[in-house]
Amino acid sequence: MRNSSCFLFFERGIFMQKLLSFHREYTFDGKKYFYDKCRKKYILKTPEKIKRQTTVKFFRWKLHIPLRNIQTEVSMKRYGYPERRDRADILILRPDGNTILAVVECKAAYIPIDEKVIAQLLRYAEALNSEFAFATNGSDLRVFRFDQRSGYKETECPASYKRMCRSNCNETPQAMTLSSRPDLKTLENITYVRRHYDSYIGRQTREHLKKKRYWPQQ
Repeated sequence: MRNSSCFLFFERGIFMQKLLSFHREYTFDGKKYFYDKCRKKYILKTPEKIKRQTTVKFFRWKLHIPLRNIQTEVSMKRYGYPERRDRADILILRPDGNTILAVVECKAAYIPIDEKVIAQLLRYAEALNSEFAFATNGSDLRVFRFDQRSGYKETECPASYKRMCRSNCNETPQAMTLSSRPDLKTLENITYVRRHYDSYIGRQTREHLKKKRYWPQQ
């Protein structure tokens, strides 16, 4: 299913120059770097990373997704898969900033969005329990949405981020962002310390750990 409504800039070149322009660039040791606003750091300028950043800009412009709810090049280890070394190209988070709303797979322009790419995309989506899944090569876009009865089904591109967030048809447990390293101010908060370092059972605690008797019985 081709999503022509989402491809004004891909197919007609509208806003292409604006989307491809990266304001903060510099050269070091003969290599070009540009600023990744999602990760807040400079990254090596490669065709793959340019495609990824262009896609981020497109989603921000077309779907009005807040920058704070977009993550790029996210290791699967961060979401509870320590044995995996692969990374998701782009993740779109729900407004709470913790649960994943969509997974985006970016491919080079010469790679068709075929069934092999879709299978790879849906493996990420199923592992992270995202409601939406997008795959794009810059000239084609395929969108999938989770259905409670039949799993992921191809659909039209959503009109906006707000509409994407209105329904939560995916009732499977959502993958949660694992805790990042806290700063010193956070560590001075006794409530935080008790929750994270004093056998606290919370939303991010794995179900099989909750069943084990590591904690005093009430």
